[in-house]
Amino acid sequence: MKARVLAAPGGELEVAGLAVAERTRRALALAGIRIDSAGDAAGPLLLVAGDALVEPTVLSALAAADAPAEAALSVAGSERDPALLLVPHGTTIPREAGGLAPLAASFRARGLLHGVLAGGGRCERVHGAEEARGAARALRSGLVRESDGFFARHLDRKLSGPLSVWLLRRGVGPNAITALATAVGLAGAAGLASAGRADQTLGALLFVVSTVLDGCDGEVARLSLRETRFGHALDLVCDNVVNAAVFAAVGFACLRAGATGSSGTVVALGLGGLAFATAMGFAYSRWLKRSGRHEALRQAYERLASRDFAYLLLALAAAGRLVWFVRAATVGSWAFGLLLAALRLVGWPRTSGSTPLRRASLGRASSSPRVAHAPLAAPAAQTEEAPS
Repeated sequence: MKARVLAAPGGELEVAGLAVAERTRRALALAGIRIDSAGDAAGPLLLVAGDALVEPTVLSALAAADAPAEAALSVAGSERDPALLLVPHGTTIPREAGGLAPLAASFRARGLLHGVLAGGGRCERVHGAEEARGAARALRSGLVRESDGFFARHLDRKLSGPLSVWLLRRGVGPNAITALATAVGLAGAAGLASAGRADQTLGALLFVVSTVLDGCDGEVARLSLRETRFGHALDLVCDNVVNAAVFAAVGFACLRAGATGSSGTVVALGLGGLAFATAMGFAYSRWLKRSGRHEALRQAYERLASRDFAYLLLALAAAGRLVWFVRAATVGSWAFGLLLAALRLVGWPRTSGSTPLRRASLGRASSSPRVAHAPLAAPAAQTEEAPS
């Protein structure tokens, strides 16, 4: 499918570190939709307002929706001021985005406008600076995930969100942030391996900074629409490298200080538990993706695997009680790995499956009961009561 981007005055506005027009271009590319600049599209043409803020999932939903050959498609609930309009071949195309609303109204008057229910994905037009600020706030709030740990949700995200936008504005890519977070985390591990409490506290603080930066790489990738499998894999590997370095550094510091209860056996068990938990985490997360298991279970796993322990480590380093961390990590890592192994063996109820995309007619001629469920209000002069 091809798309035509129509001129609109809001395309130059910035939303969360990226111009609206550039965000639209990237969303189209992610959805596999090519921009038609020569006007030679042979099939249906997707008209996109130049000031549209739209998610790739919404674009994909429109491209995949099935409609009669002469009908037009819009996103349900946005037909009065459409950001997107999929029109059949031969339609007279307006030159500017302001012509999308009259064009949609003409299809609607003939009963040929259909709405795609795209699962709540963002699809709106950014007309001015105030709307751009509101959209940016919404995008940043969407960075918080249900799977975030307590400190990640209430502290890390409040720090990483503004920092991610600052980095995005300066062209810093997600993989560069991952490298920076890894370097800071390894510097923190070096500090934790020192003998002095001040150096250990500084090292733990650097590890906390690394944790905040670790949130920035994913946030920048999502905000800039540049998530990749390689970036995800790189982040995962670097996280585990830093975690292993921190655990080893704390064990080394306790052994060198001769702390009671920090024998070589305990430290070895702790590192072995970390390796076991990491291996089980890789296997378990891959199994969750393949088997379609319950979303709540995946979120619980990610909360347990979060880096909230960085704040405990900072408190214990400041108190001179790193040996307590060694003991807790030894027990906790083995318990976590065994829990994942048990859950993998027992299994979990499958999800019932996602709700399929639905298409509801917006025209006067519609008699489908789905109209009643579509959030699409017809003009007063054309309203017909839909079946319940």
